Amino acid sequence: MTVQVRLSNLLRQATEWQEVVEVDAKTPEECLRAVEAQFPDVKKWIYDKHGKMWDRLQLFVNGKTILREEINTPLKDGDELHILLNIGGG
Repeated sequence: MTVQVRLSNLLRQATEWQEVVEVDAKTPEECLRAVEAQFPDVKKWIYDKHGKMWDRLQLFVNGKTILREEINTPLKDGDELHILLNIGGG
């Protein structure tokens, strides 16, 4: 099933500035892995060195926030996953 993954500005630098990447995936987690497979540099923005998803990462499916425990929730064909990185400054 095809899912559109919409990437925040910071992630776009690792995807040759593509805002949307289409992937074949059944869950948000599979979407992340599929984007990483196409663009390996994305990994450092999504996962820490131990493979744990960064806390600064926010995921939205069709505009609705999903929690970490919902990362394996089934998606439907045509759904959109938006990946947003929250970066703070001081």
